[in-house]
Amino acid sequence: MIDYKNFNKFNILLIIFIISIIGVNIVIFDSQNFKSSFFILTILYTLISGIICLYYYNKTKNIEKSIFLIIMLFGLLCVFLSPLNSVSDEGEHFMRSEITSHGDFFPQYITNGSRTGFMSIESLAHMPMDKTFFKTTDWNNQPINKTPRVVNSAFEQNPFYAYLAQAIGIDIAKLLNLNQISMLWLGRFFNLVMYAVFAYIAIRETPILKIPIAVVATFPLAIIQAASFSSDGFIFGFSFIVLAYLLKMYSAKDKSLTKKEIGIYTILVIILSLSKVTLGALALLILIVPKSNFKNPNDRYFGILSIIIVAGILLVWTKFYAVDCISHSWRANLFREKHVNSTEQLHYILSSPQSIVTFLHIGNQIPVQIDALSKLYTNYDNFKLFSFVYSIFFVIFSLFYPIKDKIEKNTRIINALTVLIIIFGTYFVQFLTWAPVGSKNLVDAGVVPRYFLPIFILIPLIINYKNFKIKDSDSIIITCILCFLSGMLIFAAGMIY
Repeated sequence: MIDYKNFNKFNILLIIFIISIIGVNIVIFDSQNFKSSFFILTILYTLISGIICLYYYNKTKNIEKSIFLIIMLFGLLCVFLSPLNSVSDEGEHFMRSEITSHGDFFPQYITNGSRTGFMSIESLAHMPMDKTFFKTTDWNNQPINKTPRVVNSAFEQNPFYAYLAQAIGIDIAKLLNLNQISMLWLGRFFNLVMYAVFAYIAIRETPILKIPIAVVATFPLAIIQAASFSSDGFIFGFSFIVLAYLLKMYSAKDKSLTKKEIGIYTILVIILSLSKVTLGALALLILIVPKSNFKNPNDRYFGILSIIIVAGILLVWTKFYAVDCISHSWRANLFREKHVNSTEQLHYILSSPQSIVTFLHIGNQIPVQIDALSKLYTNYDNFKLFSFVYSIFFVIFSLFYPIKDKIEKNTRIINALTVLIIIFGTYFVQFLTWAPVGSKNLVDAGVVPRYFLPIFILIPLIINYKNFKIKDSDSIIITCILCFLSGMLIFAAGMIY
């Protein structure tokens, strides 16, 4: 027997989705776009993929499987849509992935003749940049040249496990004796699969905030990064795992937790923060776990020890390893030209009142970061209308999405403090390591929205208004996710192709 009520709801949401695609094409209309077969293919692909995902969710109501499907279908388009080396620092991530693929988990900075850098292969020495695969056939169709070659940059400071998925793709391309473009596509694909699996596990395991994790996991910028060689695919995906484990502790039954759970959470945070140091502040969130959840109430105080351990490890890691590694790249010459020096910059911050004034103006960065929400590629334009509309959507979502559990005042305060520490910490670290000494503008720190993406999940825990209820909110949000993804990718295809 047909349920006409649900049938009508599905059709309404489907119509909204189709109208959104038509609307985007009207907003970005350029007759030249429709002369591109890839642009037309993108419209058709996003339309069909969106209908499949919307139908699947309407039929199953399974959030984690639906989000996995969305990430894979739309991410697969991104694997081919993104020009070569167009995602931020993708070429360097590619090189580190290739180095990881032959078992070199801790690459050595070496001198070989007149060249200094890291040992990779010849195929990566002359990769095109910011060009589509249609315009790089000379490089694409060449067989993989495994001749050893020193490359100048390889993100030495990043842990190897952030590149294992990409390395698997490269190894498969090598084992099958495929051409050079296959390394790019397979590496991107396996990074995407890893990200989708992490998001699936996190949404499945968390007892609360399933939809907030789903919204962040399907943010267009996140999927673009995951469908590239960027280590952000690991950072974003693993951050979902970390937060899901925390939320599981937060919602656990009385007297069900021990020191073991604190230890596991500590290890998870360390694994994550070695990839992005400022995310070590997530260790503070252990303090939101209710005391009553622990078998021995005093075990909760081991959370403070956990925070100290994470902070200590990251300080040692940064001072004695990561900072020095940053200069083992093309950045060394740039830093000399811009007069970037972390030691001198720290002295400036500690001795100059002007530096305090600079950081007091951090609020001025809000419109800058909002505007950059749609900056998918380093050397391509952003979609200002998307950035504006998505920001409004996310604020409304965070305020009014119905969270069943009561959010205590203490939980809101600790979450807000953690978010602020990560924001200020990110600007501080970037100001030290990227901005010219004595800079009076935080824009010089080079901070971009993707640095903060994992903490977007925490925003509803800070500002959510519990008593507000929206009927069929999950279906509406899934529809919004598909509208934003489709719109952003159609815009990107029109801009690039």
